[in-house]
Amino acid sequence: MNNIDPLLLRRLDLNSLVVLHTLLTTRSVSQSADKLCLGQPAVSHILKHLRQQLADELLCRYGRSMVLTPLAESLLLPLGQWLQQGQQLLQVHAFDIRSIRQTVRLAMPDLLEAALLPALIIALQKEAPGLTLEVQAMAARQVEAALADGQIDCAIGYFPRLQGHACRQIILDSRFICLYHPDQLTLPAMLSASAVAQAPHIFTSYTGESAGLIDDYLRRHGQQRRILASTASLLAIPGILEQVAAVSVLPEVIGPIVQRHSPGLHWQPITDAALTIPIELLWHPRFNADPLQQFLRQLIISQAALLQQAIASFIAGPPDQHGRGRTASAGQA
Repeated sequence: MNNIDPLLLRRLDLNSLVVLHTLLTTRSVSQSADKLCLGQPAVSHILKHLRQQLADELLCRYGRSMVLTPLAESLLLPLGQWLQQGQQLLQVHAFDIRSIRQTVRLAMPDLLEAALLPALIIALQKEAPGLTLEVQAMAARQVEAALADGQIDCAIGYFPRLQGHACRQIILDSRFICLYHPDQLTLPAMLSASAVAQAPHIFTSYTGESAGLIDDYLRRHGQQRRILASTASLLAIPGILEQVAAVSVLPEVIGPIVQRHSPGLHWQPITDAALTIPIELLWHPRFNADPLQQFLRQLIISQAALLQQAIASFIAGPPDQHGRGRTASAGQA
């Protein structure tokens, strides 16, 4: 129950309580002034004000010394405890991530979970063994409300329609590739917009709003793709492409994951280097200075940078014998 009277406290100069405790401890105006780095007249003025406010002398002269009144004696212990609690309340405590035992909640789509989560878990085990990572799949439109409500600590994904004031940082940029099976069709060495549009497409909602980037890109070049089928499962793509003459346009961050399940697939990067999907890290501004969230964000950023390097190495690898992308070996995937 909150029985704090803010109006009463506003009329009370809390700094005078520090002076009172020092006076009751030292029983001397001059010694109190020295401890508080104040002039003796200022301390005497505060003591006079406190005597009037409490209707008690508090300190009485007895011979050459000062003695406490009964009220002052009763105030000394609780006042000291209260000031000590206030000091501890505002004291900045050392942060030791290895001693933290807590669950952190992170929202990101399945594709990024598959690409980023294994390395993230390994890093957490090494640096913060007491942290438990709870990952949720969440639509991009729901993320801002979830951050505001405290349902999640941060989110990773593609967020083209943010409307609030969430803090955001791009942690990696992913270009797009066309996945296909060489037994079903062939693609030119350079994939222009017209070449991408000519092949039939298998679309997956697994990639969320990134599909809109591809359609906008094709429209800017006067092209439109034909979608043969749409599937909610990314893992369905390899089996379809092995039997159907079609392509699936996906962010390159997913390419190694898909090829891991179907080594026979080939990939071909889309030529336009400006066609990229920015993957962002989002968090609520109230956690800007929170040491736990600062640690988590930095860990995510560093692991995303390593993932970006691994993807660049994968894409820059040697082409296959047909000169159209390459087939991923177990080590490359």
